[in-house]
Amino acid sequence: MKKIISVLLACVMCLSALTLAAGAEDAEEPPTVVVSANASAVESYAARTLQGYLARITGTDVPLVTDADASGENEIVVGATSRRAIDVSGLPDGGYRIISENGTVYIAGSGSRGNIYGVFGFLEKYCGCHWYAADEFVIPEGAVIVPDGVDYTYKPFFEYTETDWLSPRNTEYSLANGLNGNSYRWLSPEQGGNVCYISGFCHTLTTQFCAEGTYFAEHPEYYALVDGERQPTQLCLTNPDVLQIVTNEVLSLAASRYDPSQAVQIISLTQDDNQKYCTCDRCKALAAECGGAQSGVMLTFINNVARAVKAAGYDNIAIDTFAYQYTRKAPKNVVPDDNVIVRLCSIECCFGHALADPACAQNVDFMNDLSDWGKICSRIYVWDYATNYSQTLNPFADFEVLQKNMQTFYENGVKGMYVEGAYYVGAVNGEFADLRSYMISKFMQDPYCDYDEVVNGFLAAYYGGGWQSIREFIDLICDKCVTKTRHMGIYQAPQESLPAMTLKDISDADEMWLNAKENAGSEKALARVERSEICWRFWKANNNKGEFAFTKGFVKVLDAREQLYNDLVENGVTILGEGGNRALTTERQQYLLTPPREWDDERIGNVFVRWLAPLLLWMYQMCKDRA
Repeated sequence: MKKIISVLLACVMCLSALTLAAGAEDAEEPPTVVVSANASAVESYAARTLQGYLARITGTDVPLVTDADASGENEIVVGATSRRAIDVSGLPDGGYRIISENGTVYIAGSGSRGNIYGVFGFLEKYCGCHWYAADEFVIPEGAVIVPDGVDYTYKPFFEYTETDWLSPRNTEYSLANGLNGNSYRWLSPEQGGNVCYISGFCHTLTTQFCAEGTYFAEHPEYYALVDGERQPTQLCLTNPDVLQIVTNEVLSLAASRYDPSQAVQIISLTQDDNQKYCTCDRCKALAAECGGAQSGVMLTFINNVARAVKAAGYDNIAIDTFAYQYTRKAPKNVVPDDNVIVRLCSIECCFGHALADPACAQNVDFMNDLSDWGKICSRIYVWDYATNYSQTLNPFADFEVLQKNMQTFYENGVKGMYVEGAYYVGAVNGEFADLRSYMISKFMQDPYCDYDEVVNGFLAAYYGGGWQSIREFIDLICDKCVTKTRHMGIYQAPQESLPAMTLKDISDADEMWLNAKENAGSEKALARVERSEICWRFWKANNNKGEFAFTKGFVKVLDAREQLYNDLVENGVTILGEGGNRALTTERQQYLLTPPREWDDERIGNVFVRWLAPLLLWMYQMCKDRA
């Protein structure tokens, strides 16, 4: 609470300063945006973007001129111009500098994205703009005042940044918050382009490359030997014909998609999503040479393809492969070539404890793997996880570890980040999708930014006057999501989650949501509060707590479940979790009478869903009709 109060005071002070500037009678004239007469497409786009936002902020027309025009007062100069040379030569792609002197502001960036990132950085840092969600851009109105003597430099912490959810599919949101992957948005050349997977994004071996539909029928020997039989879902990576086929397919793809203007393009050669790796004599022997690590078999194969790509002259194309499940452990006696990206996946981790927490054994194991890969690989990407894939509507209390984990990744040399969330969009409207995607984006943009400023700023803009109560709820569930012996995985049943919640905590949480709704202040904010509250109601329904406790009376409980179901439908929720069997349907889970996770795909679970739940619903309807 002390943190919240201190941040509120700081916000009040900032707002007061902005009000004074906006209301001052002697406020300066609106600035003029300046760009080179020979500006690149990227510089021109950045300058036009700045001009548009400044016009909205100041409420006046903002001129856009070139450096061929005479210098004036109150200029904001974008990109390389004749006005003043700004040295950005040492910055990576996406880096920028903001300098102010003698009443003029200079924004200059490096590489394909530096200038546009610099414009959005200026708008956020000095104009108070924020892009919290695709439908929540905060653009203040007033004078733009930048003090003289500013010399701010930004260097991107990661070369590749990507996450799921809905808002990151919005281009403006992505540019403002530093997302540059190509899974959900296409950034045009004038917008700086993407860090682009020019192949499929993942699980490409046997699906895209050496596809089982093309080769398995005639050449089963190309595929994994598992329990004495060839299986089409993984490759035999020591088969020389397989290496030749994949290499030729990769080179063909590179020839058609090669873009020398991009800093990096990526081709993913990644195992399919199963455990059926090859156990033929050659593969077993190679794994033994690599210290027993299946990653050594994979990496040997990948290195050979990567060398062919480099020999063909594709200097900016990197080959990406997984350190995932059976390939997660780093191998002995083989190291990745310098044009190989190893994408380390944290799927087995606990997401309630920080990854660097020495008290969490499963995270210690992951950190050991991260360290081992760091000793042999200079280009590690991470595939991280940020939702409950079996019960996406359930509260996933990872908020307090998101920034800590991002710092851990950066400090361990990670170069690229993908944080997987609810990519299946029918599930996002029931938890904190917009908050989580914003936090992830900002922490990838700067792992050391102010946590409270990020979270509280979002909550106040998104949820209205009752935002403090939502912050209290988030802090509460983060404190209750793990114990010394209970962890938080990404396939956790609601009955297993929030293990430290007490009856008092549940009552307190109910009061927090009530306060948030009563103080929302607008219909838009109230609708958002109610939508996010669904996750809490879903947890209570599956744990028979609060209004869903049968001590409240059978009819009242079924009424509450029916209302929850109806609210899900009203908010467009069609999926409860990953996979088609988690679809929200009247046949399976009309009132969310879900069996415990250990019943999933078992006969007792089917009996519950198909017979017991409908029986209860029939009894409920009978009682309701008689009432």
